[in-house]
Amino acid sequence: MNFMDNIAQKWATMREKVSPVMKKIGKFFRKTADILALIWRYIARFKRIIIAIPVAIGAVYMALWNMDRLPAKVGLGLQLDGTFDYMIAREIAVLGPIAVTALCLLLMFCSKRTLTPWLVSVFTLVLPIWIWIINVFPS
Repeated sequence: MNFMDNIAQKWATMREKVSPVMKKIGKFFRKTADILALIWRYIARFKRIIIAIPVAIGAVYMALWNMDRLPAKVGLGLQLDGTFDYMIAREIAVLGPIAVTALCLLLMFCSKRTLTPWLVSVFTLVLPIWIWIINVFPS
């Protein structure tokens, strides 16, 4: 028996020993891939809801945060001399940004392309912080 026949025989016996294990590993990976594909299909189907939930929670959190920190009268439209163009009630200043965020999320649900209105709704989360900064540090 020559060297090449010896290697071929060892390879054949090794393949016989490993074959059942490889079949089990293949079944495991196929089942895992099927489960991941199913999860991904549900994520793709409900992606609008999945990406809207954190924005809605953030908007409510920012509204509650602003309700505690804003004064009773909130100024908008800061002028060069440090006065405001408009004075509104705190509740309107808190509910305004949350209404803009809700409108953006509504447009996201009505749009074919969900990402652009969603990004706008994410940027509307800056409005409460901006209102707070303008009223706490006016000049």
